[in-house]
Amino acid sequence: MKPAYRSLPEHVYQHLLEEIVRGVRPAGSKLTEESICAEMGVSRTPAREALLRLHRDGVVERLPRRGCFIKGFEPAELAELFECRGWIECLALEQAFDHLPDKELAKLEKTLSGSLTEEGSLKADDELHLLIAKSCPNAELTRITRQLLTRSYPVRFWRTYTQAPLKRVSGERLKIVQAMRQGDKPTALRLLREHIEQGRELLLQMAEKQASEARDHAPA
Repeated sequence: MKPAYRSLPEHVYQHLLEEIVRGVRPAGSKLTEESICAEMGVSRTPAREALLRLHRDGVVERLPRRGCFIKGFEPAELAELFECRGWIECLALEQAFDHLPDKELAKLEKTLSGSLTEEGSLKADDELHLLIAKSCPNAELTRITRQLLTRSYPVRFWRTYTQAPLKRVSGERLKIVQAMRQGDKPTALRLLREHIEQGRELLLQMAEKQASEARDHAPA
């Protein structure tokens, strides 16, 4: 099978998004068309389109007369983001349930049953949530779900590579997939909502701890 073709703006977007997710470009870092062109050897048009998409996805914020900056997260914003994910993604799963491909679910179940590294855990998380999104027959709901997933990529990466208990989290995902394969919609919906809520609680604890540490080290 040939690899999927990527346009130049898509390539620039994916490259920048990956660097943001992995912390290579931390929150608060400035992004300019000029710097992207110089670093990646592209013209201003794909750089501009990638920046616009990152802004549309909520990963980058535009400040008047200052430019584009990688967006950070406040505890209240995290709470709202994951509250939205809980409602929207469960709605997407409800509509997608009868369209979920069992072959992909079986593959994901096998992956989640094994021992996963941080990278493998994050990949499995992406596959699960994107499978729900792409299986939803409502195109607008799919778009919104994907946008929320993209917006939460940096914090999901942060959670996975810092304090997330990988075995427990993989177990949560495995139970969701098993409920899907068994055709148990109520259980799958309940487990998905609980999974997102537990991620929200962990991230809030981590964000509040960082905020407390920052206050403790602030100059008097």
